[in-house]
Amino acid sequence: MHHIVKIATAGKRPIHVAVIDTLEIGRECDGIIVMDERVSRRHLQLRLEGGRILAKDLGSSNGTTLDGERVTAAVVLRHGSRIGIGSTEIALFASPRDASVVATTEASRGTVIGSDSSLRPISSGSDEARRTSIEDVATAVAEDVARLSSSFDDAETVTILFSDIESSTELAVSMGDAEWMLALRAHNHIFESRVAEHGGTIIKNQGDGYMVTFTSARRGVLCASAIQHDLHRSAEQNPAHAMRVRMGLHTGEAIRDAGDLFGRHVIIAARIANLAEGAQVLVSSIVRDITNSRGDLVYSAPMAVSLKGVDGEHSLYDVDWSATQKP
Repeated sequence: MHHIVKIATAGKRPIHVAVIDTLEIGRECDGIIVMDERVSRRHLQLRLEGGRILAKDLGSSNGTTLDGERVTAAVVLRHGSRIGIGSTEIALFASPRDASVVATTEASRGTVIGSDSSLRPISSGSDEARRTSIEDVATAVAEDVARLSSSFDDAETVTILFSDIESSTELAVSMGDAEWMLALRAHNHIFESRVAEHGGTIIKNQGDGYMVTFTSARRGVLCASAIQHDLHRSAEQNPAHAMRVRMGLHTGEAIRDAGDLFGRHVIIAARIANLAEGAQVLVSSIVRDITNSRGDLVYSAPMAVSLKGVDGEHSLYDVDWSATQKP
């Protein structure tokens, strides 16, 4: 009989994993990745031993609890008990029949929870294990487009911005937990302040990246440029916390459903951002055409690219954000 554990982060869809050997859970680990600043990089180990699941804290900063009591040694996870790490709870699950997702321990390695993502089979060290938060969203949206196709009559036209921090895993490791969280908070403050200033709406915060919509393509490009200016200035003032953020923008029709956004144009925006490099803002041809009439935004020559899962060739433009007026 498999031992199924339910792993649930507050406000997110839980996942269910059949533990058949050893599984780590943490913010940066070869196992289940929990996007929670109170969870350490390697926080908890679940191990099948003698027909039981043993849970062991791996020297985390904020500790592990069993039914609300902090534990320091390996403990047996029994039915009715709950292991707590940050805002995530782990409990034994009696039957997988009602589980939203079930996978074996090996298939679950590299899975991200706490960011609305589904369970995906990812092997350590593969290209899939290095997927970005942008790629996660694009894949999830692609899976849901068919389900929501009947709602396209209710679609709205928006400009969609995706972002993430280049090499965030390596940065987190080199900085250490405490410094990384300080740097991440500074990044989030810059991002969220500028989005609010430019009238944007944050749809998702994927841990080290964002998905944002704007009713104006111009405001979207100006917001991305302002964020890059702020990050550049912040890096000059505090080089130890320097980070390079890549962004992509596209305008098109999308569907809102339960506070989320779906549709082909969401996928295109995500694919564009995934092609960007650190400190770069890439936009689709439609964004460039809409925003180019005033002549105050500077764009590169068009670059012809193919976008994964999207038919045809697409022209992208690099925004020279350094040429825009400093906010």
